[in-house]
Amino acid sequence: MTKEVLEAATDCRLQVPKRKKSTRAQCNCLLGADIGMYNTCPHGCVYCYANTDRETVRRNLTLHDPASPFLIGGFLPGDKVTDVRRESYIHDPLSLF
Repeated sequence: MTKEVLEAATDCRLQVPKRKKSTRAQCNCLLGADIGMYNTCPHGCVYCYANTDRETVRRNLTLHDPASPFLIGGFLPGDKVTDVRRESYIHDPLSLF
């Protein structure tokens, strides 16, 4: 999503740091962090790049635990969790009117 699209959608002005670059060539998106997991979407869209086959999706969905902070299953030996620093780009000065 571009800065202009996000500003229109949120009705906020954004101040994006100059150092912020897109994660993909020819892409002007500001939001580039993946938050999902491959082979977990049950919708089964034919064109979806994120699912390789329905059986893997079905198997992964059986691992879902609503009490877990993870999308599928829980923390397993060998897993690595990385905290990512996020910052707000909202730049609407405080106004009394």
